[in-house]
Amino acid sequence: MIAPQRMPMPKLNRRHVLGAGLGAGAWLAAGGSRMPVDLVRAQDAVVLRFWTPGGSPIFCDVHEQIAQDYAAITPGVTFEPIQCGVGEMEDFVQVLLAAIASGTPPDATILWDTPVSLGARGALEPIDELMAASQYAKAENWPAGLLSSCQFKGATYGLPVTAGLYGMWYNVDALDAKGIPSDRASFPKTWDELRAMSKEFVQIDGDYVASAGFIPVGWNYPDDVVTLEIWAALNGGTLYDAENQQYTIDSESNIALMQYMVDWLDEQYNGDINMVRSSWWWNGYASEDGLPPAFQAGNQAFMQQGSWLMGDYAADTEPEATNWNIAPYPVGPGGSASVSGYWPNWLVMPKGSAHPAEMFGYLDYMSAIGVEKWFSAVVDIPVNTEAKQILPQSVIDSRGEEFAADIMTFWTDQAAIATRMWDSPTQSFSNDQLTRALERIMTKEATVQDALTEAQAASQAELENVLSE
Repeated sequence: MIAPQRMPMPKLNRRHVLGAGLGAGAWLAAGGSRMPVDLVRAQDAVVLRFWTPGGSPIFCDVHEQIAQDYAAITPGVTFEPIQCGVGEMEDFVQVLLAAIASGTPPDATILWDTPVSLGARGALEPIDELMAASQYAKAENWPAGLLSSCQFKGATYGLPVTAGLYGMWYNVDALDAKGIPSDRASFPKTWDELRAMSKEFVQIDGDYVASAGFIPVGWNYPDDVVTLEIWAALNGGTLYDAENQQYTIDSESNIALMQYMVDWLDEQYNGDINMVRSSWWWNGYASEDGLPPAFQAGNQAFMQQGSWLMGDYAADTEPEATNWNIAPYPVGPGGSASVSGYWPNWLVMPKGSAHPAEMFGYLDYMSAIGVEKWFSAVVDIPVNTEAKQILPQSVIDSRGEEFAADIMTFWTDQAAIATRMWDSPTQSFSNDQLTRALERIMTKEATVQDALTEAQAASQAELENVLSE
């Protein structure tokens, strides 16, 4: 998943013709077998340039190791030292665009902003032909909901190589203590069921939330802005219609979604979002101001969070609640089936990549082979169907191998039902508008309809401006 220091932030904005070249996937296979001779053609050695937007020292180091592993088994390919960040994370896309404009881009990079936003502007190479000729990166080997984040007007501009997948985390011991069935199959299937169960765990002492069930969507940014697309789909809607290039933020289903959350806040938390925010931090991490995570303290029964928390569960505190599990999202009144969502690491090739075929060989390798070492260092889940299942050591150590295998099967299932997300050319701009809308809604500064209508108008205007360019 994505460690918190590497999460794409909403305010980030997150090629020459491809020649025949070296066929994608032409490398020594894992285990030491040699590259097929008919895929190798005489050529001078190429030196590939690969960037990441930044990351922890562990993240940066593991990408250096993966590159060297690939170079060791691929004749004629070496790498410059991996460039891991360019200063402030918010500067990365601007630095990348400047490199593209000057004709000196990296051959490939990880992105933490949707490839659609850059692909629509002509800043990335389309990779469909290379995918079709690849060993692992063929379109059919990616969950459709994740690959859609890389596609614009029929072209594919990236690979969603690893993802933080979202689910409903719950405290097994807290449910057991109240005699509530705590197996995954018994978890609430509808919003109404979750809301009723949440009420069982809410305790308010004056202006302090001592314990909570589930905190309604809208309390936290940027997480709730990202996951709003999941909740919209759970209620039968969407925030953006990619096929028709139309935002749908203020649709009836989305107005109903946010009114449901406001009513939940009013019913169980006195309608006071500031009281909620000042009592604990409710997403599995400590707040920037040092508020401890309520879930690990045993004071929160349910939360939505990403798979990356498996590696970070004890990062901010010594957990009191250690018996956790994760279930699918419940379905809203207007929905028909559970969906999940994601926050991925994307692999892209900038316009003007000097060695597109050779570089795509590395991206192909990364899709199913290199991600194993990646996952061993940072719990970012491989989502290519050709990648073997890998178990997170942190979960094995704390919960055992059987539980670790079960939870990874669960995440694989969630990847398969991930809704379309991150597929707008103006994703960052609309995220900013939604952040403002949710804040105004939850603090009662605006009605749900007024706030969403304002976000809709601004987002659609920005989209049309970008598309007209």
